[in-house]
Amino acid sequence: MSLGRDPASLKLPASPSAMLDQFDQSEIVIRDDASDTACSEFLTRRDGSIYLYPQWDRVFAVYGLETLRLTAWRRDSPVGLLPLVWQMSTLLGTRLISLPWFDSAGVVANDEPAANRLVMAAREAAMRRRVPTVELRQARPVDGWPLGDTDKALLRLRLTADPDELWHKLPSKVRNQVRKGEKSGLSVEVSHDAQSSQRLVPEFHRVYATNMRDMGSPSHSLRFLETVVDSFPDKCRLAIVRLNGNAVGGGLTLASGRALEIPWASSSRQFGSLCVNHVMYWQLLRTACVGRFEWFHFGRSTIDSGPYHFKKQWGAEAVPLAWHVWCQQATGGSPRHDRRLQLAARLWRRLPLSVARRLGPRVIRHLP
Repeated sequence: MSLGRDPASLKLPASPSAMLDQFDQSEIVIRDDASDTACSEFLTRRDGSIYLYPQWDRVFAVYGLETLRLTAWRRDSPVGLLPLVWQMSTLLGTRLISLPWFDSAGVVANDEPAANRLVMAAREAAMRRRVPTVELRQARPVDGWPLGDTDKALLRLRLTADPDELWHKLPSKVRNQVRKGEKSGLSVEVSHDAQSSQRLVPEFHRVYATNMRDMGSPSHSLRFLETVVDSFPDKCRLAIVRLNGNAVGGGLTLASGRALEIPWASSSRQFGSLCVNHVMYWQLLRTACVGRFEWFHFGRSTIDSGPYHFKKQWGAEAVPLAWHVWCQQATGGSPRHDRRLQLAARLWRRLPLSVARRLGPRVIRHLP
């Protein structure tokens, strides 16, 4: 059982003294210097999320972000893990967050005392560093911590071992849109090893950066995505949708235990009528079935948004994402703050692509 995914509550006392009375403090030691090997072996045993692995420290370092990897030890064995990234922003504030940009990457532990101690350690680390906010992105509630965003959901689809069986389970409208895209001349290339994945990254980044600019959002840098692929050579694969040899869509997938994740996907808006996304996602679903994955994670979306309904039409179920925030003092957004973000999105859409690609990584490193 992974405490980072279990919906049951962490019975976190309101005060540190109450926490210390709950279990023998000497039994659990918190470290922030655990080796990559120790972390990876623990997560492998726990079937932990791919986003918790220590290789991400290299990825965050592309933007100069510091990672604090808290591990709970009992009798010289790791029994819990909580990675945190230190983000600083004049507009959005300073925070320790587990983790930015991903759906869920919070506490994973063998038992309740280890999980509780990690949560307390995160709060202690924030106070030592004078960081006002700690955010844990995990499904498991934390008592005493208010909820942050509650309008997001993870969309996931249970797979079958036989792709043909899954195909016949899809709604007829979805199957027709896949056929339409295939008849329009779309083809999909899925990388099969680390070398072919790295070869496809520049093509994917061109489509991804353009689409993000058009949506009014900053994009990750090419170097960032290359580092992701390089850090997970056996777990990362890319899919590129082409029309007449040109890339018009793509997605980057990560194997995460029994699930295949797709944290980044985009397509060219001018070819939307050709059902680019339908062709790509069907090919990825086929690949996931053949790879014996149990779940395909479409990623998070705002409930009732366009992307949310696109994912739901495949038969995906919605899993609410309740992110938990602890603040040293009362904080919160304001209508004025929201208006600033809306204005920033409108202005970003008007930027020349070259400017948006150059500025995007400088902005996104501050965004949660």
